[in-house]
Amino acid sequence: MFISIKNLINKSPKTFLLALVASLLLITVVIAVSFYKKPTLADGSIIILPVVQTKPSNELDWQSYTRMEQVINQLGTSANSPVLLAEDVIALLAQTSNFIGDQQPLNLTRLFAVSNAALIVETSLTTVPNLHLNYRLISQNQIDLGVLQADSIEQLQAKLITLIKQSTSNQFNQTTDRNWFTKALVQSLKAIQYNHTDVAETKLKTLLNTAPNNIVASRLLAQIELKDQRLEQASKRLEQAAEQAEPNHLRQLARVKFIEAQVKLEDNQLELALSLLSQARSFAAKSQDWLYLGYIANWSGHINQRLNRYAQARTQYQFAIDYLKKSGSAADQVSALNKLAELEFIDHNYRQAYAAVSQSVVIVNQKKLTHLDQQTFALLSKIENKR
Repeated sequence: MFISIKNLINKSPKTFLLALVASLLLITVVIAVSFYKKPTLADGSIIILPVVQTKPSNELDWQSYTRMEQVINQLGTSANSPVLLAEDVIALLAQTSNFIGDQQPLNLTRLFAVSNAALIVETSLTTVPNLHLNYRLISQNQIDLGVLQADSIEQLQAKLITLIKQSTSNQFNQTTDRNWFTKALVQSLKAIQYNHTDVAETKLKTLLNTAPNNIVASRLLAQIELKDQRLEQASKRLEQAAEQAEPNHLRQLARVKFIEAQVKLEDNQLELALSLLSQARSFAAKSQDWLYLGYIANWSGHINQRLNRYAQARTQYQFAIDYLKKSGSAADQVSALNKLAELEFIDHNYRQAYAAVSQSVVIVNQKKLTHLDQQTFALLSKIENKR
């Protein structure tokens, strides 16, 4: 071999040099590929957007929301990569002035700001000339995009879920084996967004006549009844919904107990409300639902404050702040911080009150939460006058 190389050098030094350079480049590429690792997704919430259809239509694309829920439920959630439920996504989109059926372009920059999400999954479904799903996995640092093809929508959704799981090292656990969104439910959510509660109530009652075990529909109807001060009716509906739910419907059970606690609070049954919040906390903790753990702690703090249990209230507000940081919800963090600041102000702890409201001011300014400006800066001014 050494003789053949020597002959090659003697006969064609240029050819030998080119072969050597090519070999070195190949070795470099092999080494680079072996050391390359795809960037791991940062911890933080995952938002699955509605799976829109590319075929234009003037009718409400309710299936984009049902498919979104299917992907969310099949994916499950994770402690470090919490996946927002469909209703939570709809609520966040409303903060960016995107409402059900309005067909407004999505402001991704704004959505990242208010949610602090680690990943936003954007998809569009095409059925003609063949079935495929265009996707974009959007994180703060990069965008992975592509096209998935399969023989059915279910297979496309399964492939999408696999891609999402591959973007992070975190493990996901399913928290339900059932989907709740239907055409009527999506229409009801749209009516609620536009304050057409009479329309929503009619549609929800019709839905429950055919699907009495739809726990989301029952809770939404109970929330309308709570708003109208039909407390006994709302309470009975929520109790029935909880009884009909399966043990593994953890995230929905947390929401049912949370609303049931608000009903009891409205009826001035404070201790019972705290007990129901404790049940809600258990369901939310088992399903790693940081957003609702934050809501539950925030309301627990409020009730303890009303009972003059300031130490317990302070602890719950701190829990709420920590949980809501993990969920990423900026507006809800401000709510918890402001409640803590109010408590410290009432308890004459002005330095602590100022520290809490100062954090709120930073979030409001950074995230441009203009709807919280007046409340937060009024609280800041009141506390500054006592410093």
